[in-house]
Amino acid sequence: MSVAFKLDDPHAMPAAAIASVRDKGHAVVHGLASGEEVEAFRPAIESAVRRHADNQAPLEERGTYGKAFLQVTNIWQYDDTVKQFVFAPRFAKAAADLLGVPAVRLYHDQALCKEPGGGHTPWHQDQNFWPLDTDKTITMWMPLVDVPAEVGSMTFGSGTHKRGEIGQWFIGDDSEAKFAELVEREKLPTETHGAMKAGDATFHKGWTLHRAPANPTALLRSVMTIIYYADGTRVGPIDSKMRRMDQKFWLADIPPGELAAGPLNPRLWPPSLDRLGMRKQGLPSS
Repeated sequence: MSVAFKLDDPHAMPAAAIASVRDKGHAVVHGLASGEEVEAFRPAIESAVRRHADNQAPLEERGTYGKAFLQVTNIWQYDDTVKQFVFAPRFAKAAADLLGVPAVRLYHDQALCKEPGGGHTPWHQDQNFWPLDTDKTITMWMPLVDVPAEVGSMTFGSGTHKRGEIGQWFIGDDSEAKFAELVEREKLPTETHGAMKAGDATFHKGWTLHRAPANPTALLRSVMTIIYYADGTRVGPIDSKMRRMDQKFWLADIPPGELAAGPLNPRLWPPSLDRLGMRKQGLPSS
């Protein structure tokens, strides 16, 4: 069942946010959604996580990655209310504006719920996993609850998006150690956006190095993420097991060199006319 909020009105991107993504590889946009809007969607998202998260061992028995969060991907496929949130034109337009492109497609969504006492998320680059032949990729990270400074936003390695792929370590102890050593050795600038309200959002480029702290509070840190890439992007080389998995699961096995536009990758901005209720007027949709 859908909710009353449509999330289809564009939010003007501050010039400072556009510049920050360009120069640092990340930015925060306060008030991208209102607390009331987020609260309308949060129960459906958290319910989908509870239904579809893999069976988990007790927190203390999990490995580093398992302790970081409960994770469910592409939950828009499971729930119409969640789909309404993930396909929101407001969010997709923000991503397009921050990337400086006219149109974006969905790569996939992820709900990331860091449990009370949950561990840190190790340093990593997202695009190590993505077989996309572009650097025009961006992730929106939106808390569904107010998060205090000690949980806060992620920590970003400012400017690292300009370096492309730094290493192909899977997210875990190795990536944390290798990237932490790099940050220390090269004195790379790091930045966090601190406490955030439900409906605030950070955006970061696919190559931006980032991590998240542990959750020492009794709060379930519910976060929804949506990954976008520029429309017209082609599938890139399949040069690792990680990218082969992503090619199979998110890109419908589309071969390298072909347009990355599978059935799970709809164009979200500009939205198709049928999703704006225009089909009844006899206008074509895209």
